[in-house]
Amino acid sequence: MTSAPVKPKGPSALTIILTIAAIMAVLIMVLVRVPTKGIAMSPSSTAKDGTRAVAEILRDNGIAVEEITTLEAVTLAGPETTLVIHSHMDDDARKALIDSRATIVLITGVELEEWGFIGTVHRKHDISLRAECEDPDAQEAYRISPIRWLYKPEVPGGHGCFPGAEGYGWFQHPDHPQISYLPSSAILTNEYLSREGNAAFALRKLGSQPQVYWVSTDDSRVNPYSQTGAWSGLPDWFFPLMGGLTLTLGWWVLYRSRRFGKLVAEPLPVVVPASEVNEGRSILYQRGKNYGHAARALRAAAISRLAKGRGISDDARPEIVVDTLARASGYPPAVIADLLYERPVTGDSDLVTLATELDRFERDINVQ
Repeated sequence: MTSAPVKPKGPSALTIILTIAAIMAVLIMVLVRVPTKGIAMSPSSTAKDGTRAVAEILRDNGIAVEEITTLEAVTLAGPETTLVIHSHMDDDARKALIDSRATIVLITGVELEEWGFIGTVHRKHDISLRAECEDPDAQEAYRISPIRWLYKPEVPGGHGCFPGAEGYGWFQHPDHPQISYLPSSAILTNEYLSREGNAAFALRKLGSQPQVYWVSTDDSRVNPYSQTGAWSGLPDWFFPLMGGLTLTLGWWVLYRSRRFGKLVAEPLPVVVPASEVNEGRSILYQRGKNYGHAARALRAAAISRLAKGRGISDDARPEIVVDTLARASGYPPAVIADLLYERPVTGDSDLVTLATELDRFERDINVQ
């Protein structure tokens, strides 16, 4: 008698759904940029648009760097300080800073006309420009990039470096030579500082005095712990990678979890004796390190074989099984109860011992 062939089962709908969900989630996390904490242009920010790197280079060269408010700048500014300004301030504060004779570098965020820069700013697309001027700092850098904005003066006076078709990448004030404007401040950021001559130009322009003050009108920018955190220094790929690994681990746990727990009975194409099924289950449980289940399967197989011809029903209570087998074998009831029900099994050696003693018990009772 032949049985119908069993068609192999394909992956379940749950497995397919989980796989698709994991793949989609990983793709989304890789393609969507994870925002990094930090204030733009802040010397305490390690984000891409922060300036922590240039601040550290300045400190390594013996120059003190501090982030302060406008009110503090008015008090601290002097001939031996450099002010990096990237925000609006009132007329009185601006006049006081100009009169202080401090070296002032204006970057993105200032109102140019308030500082006496009469001209227009033009948007460019990440170009690289050579110095092409007599300024020694620019000549030392030779080339900077990416230049995204150019300043074009509309009145005579002043001079600029890094010229392009529509203006300059750096320009000196026509009336106050200690003040300059850097329209494309991206060259100072952590992301682009290492490009071409950016670091050399930044170090020379910002490091001409022993003290650098980064000036902001917002007090929260002064506190390096207000927006930045321990995670802000990690690279951009860290979070997508960890997210992908977490999702993959979750999918693997769900997939593998089907192998643990109680085995589920399935219809078989042939009739298999219950004792053989139980022994097969015990082997599977042993491979899965589930010794308790393996021991119960071995005992169930032994009881199923011993019950034949001895009037023990499938649903007989343990005490009836023990009493019947004790009378049939001559073994003490306590020994049989320990062997078939009570003895704990916690490892491979316990399982081997149990299987050996069950086999010996069956041989002994069958020769009675």
